[in-house]
Amino acid sequence: MITANTGETHKGLNVLTGELEEVSKLGIHDHRHTKEWAIRLASEAAITILKVDQIIVAKPAGGPKMQQNKDWDNDE
Repeated sequence: MITANTGETHKGLNVLTGELEEVSKLGIHDHRHTKEWAIRLASEAAITILKVDQIIVAKPAGGPKMQQNKDWDNDE
C-alpha cells in the first residue's frame, strides 16, 4: 500500500480480475492488519478443535469396567 502523502493512491488487488486497482474503487474500507488477525485467530481456533478431536479419538471408547458383584441379592 502506498501512502497518500506522496500524491499516490492506495492500491489493492482485485481478486476477481487479478489487477491492481485503487481501493476506493474496490470499496475496501478495512485494514490489512485486521484481516491478518482475523485469519490468525480463525486458524488457531481450527487447530484447537482438531487437537481436541484427536484427543477424543485417541481415548478408548467406553468407560471403566463395572465391578462384578456376583450373588449380591442372595441372603445367605
